[in-house]
Amino acid sequence: MAEIPTTAFFMGSDTGEDEEKPAHKVRLSTYCMDLTEVTVEDYLACSDKGECKRPWAVVDWPEIKDADKKLYTPLCNVNDPVGKAKHPINCVDWQMAVSYCEYRGKRLPTSAEWELAARGPEGRTYPWGDEVPDETRLNACGKECVAWGKTKGVPMTPMFAGDDHFVHTAPVGSFPKGASKFGLQDVVGNVWEWTADFDGKYTAEEQKDPKGPTTGSERVVRGGAWNGSFASWLRPSARYSFPAETKSHVVGLRCAATLGAPASATKKP
Repeated sequence: MAEIPTTAFFMGSDTGEDEEKPAHKVRLSTYCMDLTEVTVEDYLACSDKGECKRPWAVVDWPEIKDADKKLYTPLCNVNDPVGKAKHPINCVDWQMAVSYCEYRGKRLPTSAEWELAARGPEGRTYPWGDEVPDETRLNACGKECVAWGKTKGVPMTPMFAGDDHFVHTAPVGSFPKGASKFGLQDVVGNVWEWTADFDGKYTAEEQKDPKGPTTGSERVVRGGAWNGSFASWLRPSARYSFPAETKSHVVGLRCAATLGAPASATKKP
């Protein structure tokens, strides 16, 4: 894990999409974040012991169409647990993500914690800096993604002209040039990541260790995925949300931890 020291930063953006506005000052206490997304083998180590629910081998979300279930179910990485062992786990809903992190003595990051770990206090445009995204920095939609879409009859818009060499997810840590200030790998691209927060509007007031709204209908996800078509999705201030029961081929997780938590809080090493 990376230690993120106590600091202040401006969360959100005054120039982005509506869900990013307004930029507002946030102060966060020291915490830690996983350097990589949770992998298939990581998650199976929990579910094989009966400590976590088995990851779903099919996609499912509210009002899913039969055609989408047929198309995207093969992309649940647990369907190839050996070949995709080092790839991020996907097709897990929000509660499954919560339970996995708790099993490891950790927790899901708040949306604010995720954003600071991704952009740094200086407010980078992207996790790695201000340079435009390309196939050397992340797993998003390039030539390989467009070609796959053509074979499936699904038009895909490329984010960049190059080929990142991974049609769907990539083994975690495959794009070291895209690391954040704090060393987090794949913090954008590969899979969206569940956070602890309910979705809700921002206010302009300064906050300390915010945890988002107390109620809501959807949970915030961050970071974009392998099928990302627009650079704006990679802005650390960008956010999206899904119903908590969503089990998607493009959503996984990364855990956080409170520094100095008592040892008794750790269920497993």
